[in-house]
Amino acid sequence: MIQEIHGQRHGMPCTIKSVHQPETKISEKVSSANQSPKTDTIKIGAEQETFITYKKPTGSKPDAAQIASLKAEAEKATENLRKLVEELILKQNKNYRASTGDSADKLSIKPNISAADIEAAQKAISEEGEFGVKAVSDRLVDFAISISGGDKSKLSELVSSIDKGFAAAKQALGGTLPGICQQTYDETMRTLSEWANGTES
Repeated sequence: MIQEIHGQRHGMPCTIKSVHQPETKISEKVSSANQSPKTDTIKIGAEQETFITYKKPTGSKPDAAQIASLKAEAEKATENLRKLVEELILKQNKNYRASTGDSADKLSIKPNISAADIEAAQKAISEEGEFGVKAVSDRLVDFAISISGGDKSKLSELVSSIDKGFAAAKQALGGTLPGICQQTYDETMRTLSEWANGTES
């Protein structure tokens, strides 16, 4: 019998427990044909040893370089959100102005707007249009949720980036935004709040 042994193997504490090996069995085999001498057969019990490989924990604390990299990625993502907000709101404003036949804003290229341009702009800012309140809001919310990785604790950062985007668009337009842009802001905040609270439909 092997006695219990305590020690270390590969830097890890281990215990080898008692192993009862079967007693040596001796069997006699005698051939009746040629009366050959006795042959001893010995069977020794053995257990197969199993090794376990331990992987480095994936949840280990990140080092300074990893933290800096993650922070830079987060800042880039929120800046992209801010830029998207500004871009979409300026385009929405441009279509709104065009829909009324007003081309006297800073983004206007042509001095006059044709009837076809007005009709196209009105369609663009309609309820089902590309630059309607819901369409723009949905794009902003989808992008915001995407860059957050679905992490609802990032809500305040997302809201801050969206606020900055609206502020930049407002400043680019001389300090005022049309009502459609304000409605888009309100819808965006409402939808984000529902997502964060888990009440979205």
